[in-house]
Amino acid sequence: MAEKDRCATGIPGFDNLCEGGLIKDSINLISGNAGAGKTTFLLQFLYNGATKFKENGLFVTFEQDKTDLYKSGKLQGMDFEKLEKDGSCEIIKFDPNLTVKDMQKELIKRITKNDIKRICFDPMNIFAIDLPKEVSLRKQLYEFLGLLKNLEICVIISIESDEEDTGGKLMVSEGLSFCKYLSDGLIEIYSSGISGSGDRAIRIKKMRMTKHKRGPVGMEITDSGIKVLKN
Repeated sequence: MAEKDRCATGIPGFDNLCEGGLIKDSINLISGNAGAGKTTFLLQFLYNGATKFKENGLFVTFEQDKTDLYKSGKLQGMDFEKLEKDGSCEIIKFDPNLTVKDMQKELIKRITKNDIKRICFDPMNIFAIDLPKEVSLRKQLYEFLGLLKNLEICVIISIESDEEDTGGKLMVSEGLSFCKYLSDGLIEIYSSGISGSGDRAIRIKKMRMTKHKRGPVGMEITDSGIKVLKN
């Protein structure tokens, strides 16, 4: 796939694992247990998009307050308050009880107004807790994410998973397992290390139309964010 069709994350070492980055019009799932680094990955993806690649971003949180995300970003050299003032990246908090239709309406308005090219949802577990189990709702979510793809927006959805007592396998809650089938890319982050890859590791389990590194690769979280180690 041509480089122009890629959405580079700008995360040191990561884009080398997947032909230069994520697919521009794609839905990507990133999973890991609490503290693994999922939110840091999302913040870097959006910050680098705005500051390095001139692509406006939107961070949708269902749990953390905007001020907490500001603080987290600043600790790693990312000033999201400045980006919001510039209009290049926005952080919004949605009520988890919001319906899919209401969320779609609000996001489309912001996408159109700010020419959004990157969107992150964190964490989807909180949003999914109160969702009815009807198949029709999953269909709505599928159609909504498909709409974002058609608008050539790169989407990353974070999901909390359980790494403990699973023999190195990340277990996503049953209620969210369908998200794996909606995604073009599956990225897993481990906080305890697997296959001798050190204390932390990252693995691209799936990425359509991409030649990617399949095994776990060591990573670390530094004062400037995530850094994927050479392999």
